[in-house]
Amino acid sequence: MRAPGFTLVEMMVALVLLSTTMLLLYSGLSFALRSWDAGDVNGRRTADRRLGENFLRRELGELFPMRFKDATQLKVAFEGGANRLRFVSTRAPGVQVGGISLVGIETEEDRDKRTRDLVMYRAMPDDEAKDFGPLDRGEKHLLVAGIDEVTFAYFGSENEFTDPKWQDTWDHVGRIPEMVRIRMKARDGTLLPELVVRLALGEEAGCLENSFQRLCRPRRPTT
Repeated sequence: MRAPGFTLVEMMVALVLLSTTMLLLYSGLSFALRSWDAGDVNGRRTADRRLGENFLRRELGELFPMRFKDATQLKVAFEGGANRLRFVSTRAPGVQVGGISLVGIETEEDRDKRTRDLVMYRAMPDDEAKDFGPLDRGEKHLLVAGIDEVTFAYFGSENEFTDPKWQDTWDHVGRIPEMVRIRMKARDGTLLPELVVRLALGEEAGCLENSFQRLCRPRRPTT
């Protein structure tokens, strides 16, 4: 009479089945962890992008129509290019520095030069401000990482007698647009939701009047 137990073949089959089951469990767990990590990274990237967009919207909402000191023409401190935007904000350029600030928005290569980011430069204008030159020495801030391309468009009219329309660049030095549209493309080619900001201030906000004459000149907000 044979003693009860398992044969060698039965043991081998059981081990093969157990190994297959463990492999399937490990593969499923590994896939779930990778999916979790990818979702977490995408979630953080989306949250960071929204923070940058909200900050940019707020910055544009505090635009100030400062006049550059140019004796030859009335020139508002606003430069609207297809891939770069420069303007003046009522927000101070630093925590310990009051007054208004020059602001520049554009894309720039990151440190590793493998991708591009949407960055913002801030600098304080001098009393004889004639252009955005101080921004070349301004402090850089990261707005949105992984942005391959940004395009701006501007809604407004050239003068009081023409209808407003969207324009790829803003070349009307004596006026500011009514709205700014920002479109961004991520480094993987994905087009992000466009951002449209209405500019609350008109050109008249930069003008001071007295009993004898009307002056449009840079001025600093009181604190």
